This record gives sequence, C-alpha cells and structure tokens, in this order.
Amino acid sequence: MLGNTENRYGLLSRAIHGIMLLLIFGMLGVGMYMADLDKTDELRKELLWMHTSTGVLVLMLAVVRVTWLKISPAPRLPVMMDDWEKTLTTLVKSLMYLLMLLIPIAGILIVNTKGDAVSFYGLFEVPMLTGENKELHELMEEIHELFAFSLLFLVILHIAGALKHRFFDMSKELDVMKRMFGK
Repeated sequence: MLGNTENRYGLLSRAIHGIMLLLIFGMLGVGMYMADLDKTDELRKELLWMHTSTGVLVLMLAVVRVTWLKISPAPRLPVMMDDWEKTLTTLVKSLMYLLMLLIPIAGILIVNTKGDAVSFYGLFEVPMLTGENKELHELMEEIHELFAFSLLFLVILHIAGALKHRFFDMSKELDVMKRMFGK
C-alpha cells in the first residue's frame, strides 16, 4: 500500500525514509572528508559540487516527505508508550524534519554568499537566495556544520529509541520498528 495506515508506514514513506537515511549519512561522511581537504584540491571541488547538488535533492525529498505526512499521516504511537517517550519521539522527529529542511538551505546560502549559484547536477540552477557576503558566508558555514552534527545526534537518538523498543521493552506492542520495517 502506498499510503500510511494507522499501524504501518506505507511504501512511499518507507522508500523516502530509506533513501534519505542513505543520503544523509553519505552527506555527513563526504562533508567531514571534504573539510580536511585543501580548498584548492580538485577532488574537494568535485565533491563540493556533488555535495551541494545532493543537498538540493535532500531538500526536495524533505519537502515531499513533510507534504506526504500531511496527506497521509504517520501511524499512531503505541498506546502503551509512556507519555514522556511520546513527547520525546515527537520532539526528535520534528527537529529532524526541521533540520532536513534547514541544513540544505544553509548549504545553498554558503554557496550563494560566495557569489555563486547552486547547480542541481548540471540540470538547472537553484535561484540565488542572497548575494556575496563574507560575514554571512562564515556564519552559514558554522550553522551548516552545527545543524549537521545536531541532525546526526538526533538520528542516533532516533535509532537508539527504536532499538530500545525492539529489544528491551517487554511488549511487542511497543516495537515501533515494525511500523517501518514489518515483522
């Protein structure tokens, strides 16, 4: 089934979840690797081009994902789950969605504040959000990095929570992973 149900994520949600997981971990790895390369290194320039293009893809998928959740809401959290866990789950997921939108926007602003446009794999250019601005450029670099590591922390927390419910809780009703992956 394409859409989400009361108890399970649908095919579209599962596909976007998996694709974004791979893209985000790939982006974090490439971003950390690029940071250690000399700014004149040709490999760094090529990786940066791919990184920014893929960042635009992540932004587009995040918009699709958030829009899809409005059309086809996520399954309800288990009734047996403690209120604090429901609150933490909602907060972590909301912050992850917010960061999946803000990190690529900050990345686009990093490129724009150098006076350049962002190309989407050479197919089209993303409209410029701002012009060249050295101070804003440095601020966006810091924000982009802070948000990226914050997202990594939240993803780890999200995975840890799912694993806790799968392996440590004493009730199959609390196993939230089956909503995404089935039995």
